[in-house]
Amino acid sequence: MTEPAPLPVLLSRVLGRLTAELEAQPADMAMCSLAVWANVLRVVDGGSERDLAVAARISRRLAVAAVTGCARQGWVTATKGVRGRDVALTDAGRATSQLWAGRIADLDATWAGSDVRAALVALVAQLPYELAHFPASYGTADPTAVGGSFVRGATKDGLPAHGQDWTWVPRGDPVDAPITALLAQALTAYAIDYEAQPMWPLASTTLVVQHLSTTPKPLAALPAEHGITGKGTSLLERHGLVAVNDKKAQLTPYGKKVKDHHEPYLVTVEESWCVRYGHATVNALRTALAAEPAAADNSLADHVVAPLHLG
Repeated sequence: MTEPAPLPVLLSRVLGRLTAELEAQPADMAMCSLAVWANVLRVVDGGSERDLAVAARISRRLAVAAVTGCARQGWVTATKGVRGRDVALTDAGRATSQLWAGRIADLDATWAGSDVRAALVALVAQLPYELAHFPASYGTADPTAVGGSFVRGATKDGLPAHGQDWTWVPRGDPVDAPITALLAQALTAYAIDYEAQPMWPLASTTLVVQHLSTTPKPLAALPAEHGITGKGTSLLERHGLVAVNDKKAQLTPYGKKVKDHHEPYLVTVEESWCVRYGHATVNALRTALAAEPAAADNSLADHVVAPLHLG
């Protein structure tokens, strides 16, 4: 009997399928990615990059990198201001943003009244904070959700541990959020809870560590964008999870500990969600997601997160 997929995998695959379909639609102009629109262009209104971080629910360090990338691509202008750089849409940025808004509205119309949307709203409405409309990392070199993986315990605000460049935004009404945003917020909330137990970030564990073992494996056989260089400076090597010899990577004892921790802790987090948000809510979400064709598509990534610094 096949084991049911972990909840974050189900969320990622459905979001990944929708993202791929949206980005594959033809356009008569250059288009940014859904991630860049959702977390940058959608919220640019002439304020500073610090304002952007709060509006998009991303870290300040990621906002700076995202603005640099988007300015390089011609989507925004970034000029020196009082609170970091002031950011404004270019004509090209405004055009692609409007086109994306229309695509998302059309997509949402097809998901209105669906079991997936209803289940997501029931869960996301209970989150005490707002989160990004597309999964994003804390920084370009930090794959954690909010920079809290190595900060033990809750902070003085009673919310999960987080890095100094993160600002929590109190929850508003999620009902009008697009289906892609609801999927993203549920996935990010799961990552935050997973990473509250210091071990290793969910994205990196799912996409790379789970594909390695203590038996050497050629770097060329690893999933794309694994980031392991063999020079000792890449993330997993630097933190002692992976050792590389003769262009083959293997888990160190610490890396094996991270891998062994992963699957049991996924169960622990989901059980904690059942207690916090209600068994009926979590089970309805799992059932609705599992019924989607994307859930069984192994060609889709088991965790969705997109770089914003490339624009």
